Amino acid sequence: MIQVGVLGSSGRMGKWICDLIRGEFKDQAELCAAPLRGGALGSLLQADVVIDFSSAAGTHELTQFLLASPGQIPALVVGSTGLSAIEKSSLETLAQKTSVLVSANFSTGLHAYLEQLKTLAPLMTRLGYKARVIETHHVHKKDAPSGTALLIHDTLAPLVQSEVPITSLREGEVIGDHEICFEGTADRIHFRHEAMDRSIFARGAVEAALWIVQKAKPGSILEMQNFLKDRFS
Repeated sequence: MIQVGVLGSSGRMGKWICDLIRGEFKDQAELCAAPLRGGALGSLLQADVVIDFSSAAGTHELTQFLLASPGQIPALVVGSTGLSAIEKSSLETLAQKTSVLVSANFSTGLHAYLEQLKTLAPLMTRLGYKARVIETHHVHKKDAPSGTALLIHDTLAPLVQSEVPITSLREGEVIGDHEICFEGTADRIHFRHEAMDRSIFARGAVEAALWIVQKAKPGSILEMQNFLKDRFS
């Protein structure tokens, strides 16, 4: 039974993850620690893997704590967005000691969407189309562009060999809507991924956490593409 710790358990995503571990994944994993915001991080050391959906600051605090901890430390799956260069650098250092996977989006469908871009985007560029990204989220989301929009941008820009503008919208309670518009002189093609239920992110994070314990090794920061490539190979 894989022991899982969750940081950020009082947030929306954290609650989803805890519920999934106690329910759908109860035969594979056990929730062993879920410290509240500002709580002691020491309880997380008993975990095989920690899933972190706290905040950029919370992730950095956890990373520094794990780096300073002697002996074996848990693997880490990070879903916090808006990470600074310093925070990313700390995670890269931690990845030398334990397996670390970082993603702005844990939807397996979204990552299949990104894979399709590798074929579609170069073709549209050769046909003279220009690409832009439009992302829409709920009004409570603090970071803009979203981490997923930046992930799409960083995937798309090398494929079209030009800068890709991002438009960020905050409306109502939209979970997450990401669209790539390929615009030509007389038409537009829209390529879109819409999240309709937050459980897709929570489920993907738990699945990635179970995988990282069983299959991954320290070295460099892993991404969802590493998980999916191994899962479907």
